[in-house]
Amino acid sequence: MTSSAASTPPAADGTRCAVHPVRRAVDRCPVCNRPRCAADAQEATGGGCAVCQRRDTGTEQPSGVALVERYVRGALAAYAVALLGGVVAAQYVGAAVFAYLTPFVVGVLTAAAAQGVAGLPKTGSPAALIRLLAGGYAVLGVAFGFVLERSAEVLGAASVPPYVAAVLGVVLWTLPPSSRRQKSDVKAWSAE
Repeated sequence: MTSSAASTPPAADGTRCAVHPVRRAVDRCPVCNRPRCAADAQEATGGGCAVCQRRDTGTEQPSGVALVERYVRGALAAYAVALLGGVVAAQYVGAAVFAYLTPFVVGVLTAAAAQGVAGLPKTGSPAALIRLLAGGYAVLGVAFGFVLERSAEVLGAASVPPYVAAVLGVVLWTLPPSSRRQKSDVKAWSAE
């Protein structure tokens, strides 16, 4: 086991590596102070670890994907799911409960796709914009279902409740976690 001179003393017994929880920690990262295993310590002799993305060269790796690109990815995923959802929703136009349940599911799936592919946090302005994009595409997907079915007017009064159901599906799926839940998660993580 080799360790860099910049590392702090070995971690206490029972501490696990932040990147590889199965492995025991041998020291702490000199950059982010997270526990790291022997393999990570050998791999990044110049300092850093896989979590803080620093390697032997001492330079940070690019942060990843730009924010605009994340929005575009989310919008494209929402568009694809909304089109497929519109085809399915066309089968249930005017079908009692399913006339509202299907647009709700289209909204949920559109929001899940947009949020998942974008990879943005679930709170703040990025989440609000993804929610807005997903809501718009969910409504367009349901409208596409009306166009394919050809019996209901796309902008008629009878088509408003399915649009509301689609937006409701988006909003309910993309709601951020409750503050009570976040506090309990923080307590659980800090206890470990």
